[in-house]
Amino acid sequence: MPWDEFILEQFESAIPLGEYDESQYYGPYNSLLHDLFPAKEHYMVVPQKRPRQLESVDFTTIFLIQRRGHPVFFVEIKATGHIRNDFSRSAADQQMRERVYALRNDIEIPILYGVSAIGTKLCFYKYTKSTRQLEPKRLNDNDTFVVDTAPRERWDVDVLTDEGERKFRDVIGDVKRICEQMGQG
Repeated sequence: MPWDEFILEQFESAIPLGEYDESQYYGPYNSLLHDLFPAKEHYMVVPQKRPRQLESVDFTTIFLIQRRGHPVFFVEIKATGHIRNDFSRSAADQQMRERVYALRNDIEIPILYGVSAIGTKLCFYKYTKSTRQLEPKRLNDNDTFVVDTAPRERWDVDVLTDEGERKFRDVIGDVKRICEQMGQG
């Protein structure tokens, strides 16, 4: 089922300036998340800001989805240009891991999904509460070789393609099923 025209229009309007300005994608992702997680189903989309570094005035925005006060899904957004830079992708991956770590004690569902969005390119994360396992696995640097710890290929799904929409909707469907099974419905 294709995205509604208003969703596509918002993403298309973000693309020209979204190369270097991630805030161009806040509106489109906000609309998309409100469409997929409606308030009438007891979901709440909570935009959050946090400094990129403790002493920084530069902030990143996270869209946290809660159901009945507990986290069930989240999206972190970066500008499109970050996809080309190893360091930027590594920082995006690290922020996703830090977000899971920060949320882990508030999670009531067995699996927490998150998405790292670099423009319209997506990398899906899955945290299993019982095993404390986070996928995709972290690739570690070592002392001898320079390692790309967050390969570009991880952001292999474009939310604007049929495949990207299908995968995004599949993950959201899983989130909603898990919430229902856990009696949060």
